[in-house]
Amino acid sequence: TLMERIYLARKKATKRKGTARTPPYEKYPEWSEARFFSFLRSALRSAWSKYPPKYTVLAKAKRKSESTNKRLKWEFQCNGCSLWHPQKDVSVDHIVPAGTLRSFDDLPAFCAKLFCSEEELQVLCKTCHDKKTKQVREDKKNEEAK
Repeated sequence: TLMERIYLARKKATKRKGTARTPPYEKYPEWSEARFFSFLRSALRSAWSKYPPKYTVLAKAKRKSESTNKRLKWEFQCNGCSLWHPQKDVSVDHIVPAGTLRSFDDLPAFCAKLFCSEEELQVLCKTCHDKKTKQVREDKKNEEAK
């Protein structure tokens, strides 16, 4: 019956027993809604990794390396601490976080924030990015507690 299939889909979608779970995704009941939106969020973030403004922002923060390491050709200036770092130690960050994607209602705002203009992006080193991420999470937690 339909109820048995829904029950089995929910049971299959959960890996841990005793945890709260979201209902199965209507179009593909083997996945929960949370799993579907995680899949969609991942696909959009993967597309953003090829988004041209990201590389324009990186190029604007680039200079020829002044390091003694001859293998290091370029350095990038962090917008937070203004220090120069190798590319492996920097990332392009959204000044305004892209937010969450938990339903189709969140999709337009998530995409608009994710695929933003160059002015809404910045280059941050790992340390500055971690600090910013921690602050954003604390602010969100405090906002939810109100």
